[in-house]
Amino acid sequence: MARRLLRARRGDPASATGSAVETLILVGAVATALYLGRGIAIPIAIAILISFSLGPPVSWLHHRHFGRIPAIIAVVVPALVAVAAFAYVVVTEVGRLASNVPAYRTNIESKINNVANALPSRAALDRGTDFLRHLRGTERAAPVIAPAPQRGLRGHDVLPPAPPDGKPIAVEIQNPDLTPIDIARNLVGPLVEPVSDIALILLFVVFFLAEKETLRDRIIRLAGVKDLHRTTRAMDEAGTRVSRYLLLQTLVNIGFGTVVTIALYSAGLPNAALWGGLAAVLRFVPYLGVIAASVLPLALAFAIDPGWEMLFWTGGTFVALELLTGNVLEPWLYGSSTGLSAVALVLSAIFWTWLWGAIGLLLATPLTVCIAVVGRYVPQLAFLDILLGNQAPIRPHEAFYQRLLAGRPDEAASQAEEFIKTHSMTAFLERVVLRALQLAERDRVRGELEDEYLKQVADGCKTVIETLDARAKTVVSAAPPAAESDIVICAAGRSELDEAAALLLARMLEGDGRTVVVLPYAAAIHVALPDIDPLRIKTICLSYLDPEAVPHARYLARRFRRRVGAEIYLIAAFWGMEPDTAKMEHARAETRADRVVPSLEAAVEAIEQADKGADSLPANDEPELRELAERISRAIGAVS
Repeated sequence: MARRLLRARRGDPASATGSAVETLILVGAVATALYLGRGIAIPIAIAILISFSLGPPVSWLHHRHFGRIPAIIAVVVPALVAVAAFAYVVVTEVGRLASNVPAYRTNIESKINNVANALPSRAALDRGTDFLRHLRGTERAAPVIAPAPQRGLRGHDVLPPAPPDGKPIAVEIQNPDLTPIDIARNLVGPLVEPVSDIALILLFVVFFLAEKETLRDRIIRLAGVKDLHRTTRAMDEAGTRVSRYLLLQTLVNIGFGTVVTIALYSAGLPNAALWGGLAAVLRFVPYLGVIAASVLPLALAFAIDPGWEMLFWTGGTFVALELLTGNVLEPWLYGSSTGLSAVALVLSAIFWTWLWGAIGLLLATPLTVCIAVVGRYVPQLAFLDILLGNQAPIRPHEAFYQRLLAGRPDEAASQAEEFIKTHSMTAFLERVVLRALQLAERDRVRGELEDEYLKQVADGCKTVIETLDARAKTVVSAAPPAAESDIVICAAGRSELDEAAALLLARMLEGDGRTVVVLPYAAAIHVALPDIDPLRIKTICLSYLDPEAVPHARYLARRFRRRVGAEIYLIAAFWGMEPDTAKMEHARAETRADRVVPSLEAAVEAIEQADKGADSLPANDEPELRELAERISRAIGAVS
């Protein structure tokens, strides 16, 4: 195992495949264990969830000089009393509603008749009504059982004589005498499992609250003390996310229930506070909670109101509030607190419901939050954080490059507009577009980018820039400039990608009375300057996405100096070159450029300095100047 991990770190594909297979086997084994052991896993999960909810008030009381056990009792007992009281009120009111159904018979029959009369054909409704009446009559009829045969004198079975009229005889079935033990078993048996589950959950809650620090230390010990910082961060983040999610969900549900109470009370529905509280509690169950909470209020509104206004008002209240809360409020609040994407929330609900049923649906979000946190801090499970997290799966420049490769410049432009909302245009050109072009250049050098896709990426980049700035003043060809001003030439090195990078620089240089000309690589290699006066060219910037293209830049720089003049200010831009002084000095010495720059920002700064005449000697010569000054100083000292 150690050898396999070592090979995985070295990048061995076989070891990486083996590690992925082992991870999948581990995930499958854990899922199987959770399914087979759901009898004990579900109470533990519910207890952990309740502990997250009750933990903050217990800690608050404990810090106020309460003992650990008294603080737990002071929090757990009132919570149990509140839950029991609420359950008692709900059951009582539901029973009262059921007993009052005969009083609403007139309203119910009237509405059913109105609906039937509104239908184009009552045949189907009549057949359904007759079928229900037939079932009702069958249920009320006395059961008929064939009489048991009687034993004759010679041991033969003899059937009793049939009645004279040929009709069957109604036989009353009498249960045999039940013992007190049987009666107790019939009464208590159905309650044993839920009561035992509740007792087990309560025991786990008290245990988790009482042994909080000890359990945390044991988990850290299991994870390994050598990775103490990562385990501590994972536990703190999981606890913070789950606690914040439960707090926010509680506040949202309380607000939801309050608005439901006010709306139903204004509509005249009885027990509006009860239905609002029921909606607040059931809304903890994702997706199905609101539907379940609306059933009883809708049934009551249908029964007591002679018209339809109360029913429509009640249904509209639940629908409008759920749409507003689920689509506006919850994504805004839960997105940052849970760290899960919307798709992950839906998939987690489906998975945990399949695994554990209705309880799994209730626990889906907190459990998935914990799983996503584990995926963030355990390298072998990093795919969980990628699949479930709400962070962008790929970086902005990678997403931009993917859109261009797929031939979707419209999607790339949309991504650009979203990025520019929170960043500047300069940051977008530097951090997103230029880096995307660097990825394309890397693929081109490795021979993985065909000419068709190379042109598609370059053209898509130009389309995005033109879409973002349709009124750009940049000249994107070698056409003669209209104004009599100094000309800055951005010459592409040796590919269309270099030309796209030169276009980015031209976009950043526009304005300030400067004319910028982007020279395609086919024209740059021949120094083709049609209808451009060489005397007006002040600065030339050679654009290369490949940092190793120094020989080509040297050749191109010589041709430009011979064609335009040796006094021009020449900049060699190797986009993405590491800002290492030795490499940049070597490139400047080889190309004999006045400046070597690795970024758009540095290129703009160099061109602005050239326009102002601020640097009669290039900044790259500063180390040589200092060395020359030291030599002169030492020589003067020696002469003295």
